[in-house]
Amino acid sequence: MLWRNGQPSSLSWSTRLRIAKGTARGLAYLHECSPRKFVHGDIKPSNILLDNKFQPYISDFGLNRLITITGNNPSSSGGFMGGALPYLKSVQTERPDNCRPPEARVSGNRPTQKWDVYSFGVVLLELLTGKSPELSPSASTSIEVPDLVKWVRKGFEEENPLSDMVDPLLLQEVHAKKEVIAVFHVALACTEADSEVRPRMKTVSENLERIGT
Repeated sequence: MLWRNGQPSSLSWSTRLRIAKGTARGLAYLHECSPRKFVHGDIKPSNILLDNKFQPYISDFGLNRLITITGNNPSSSGGFMGGALPYLKSVQTERPDNCRPPEARVSGNRPTQKWDVYSFGVVLLELLTGKSPELSPSASTSIEVPDLVKWVRKGFEEENPLSDMVDPLLLQEVHAKKEVIAVFHVALACTEADSEVRPRMKTVSENLERIGT
């Protein structure tokens, strides 16, 4: 949900899809076209900034490595996308970073491109469901999900209605149903527990570009 002049206004499906596509293109560029085929290492909503036309820009590139070196741990809150997604705000408390993949929770493991892919998949799930994996377990909110990836996977395995998982604001856009399902499948591929099974960001971006065209 984007806040303007103190009033909330919902993001349409076309805007969310634009954000997803633009972010995927940027991350694919870092992975494939940059001279050193970089890894971002900290993809999450607060590191995706939006301009007035909702064009996304990936921020904080390289800062994760610098923070590791210096030992500093600045607040990760803020960023325009954190206010643009359909939840209100991040809770500024110490908590696990649920945008990171399972292998990131093993001490000593360094970020990889497949790590970025997983994190991007979580961002997609946030855009689709309107729920945040970054909320504190003690937060009193109806849109809190302890593990967003597991929650969505369970919903698909149990063949729950799409209305149980998707952001209610998107249900008004009936024409977008097929596109929403297609993006869900992209997100699920990105968030596979086995990093070797996850697609490259180039493939993810290409798949998203085909949706809605």
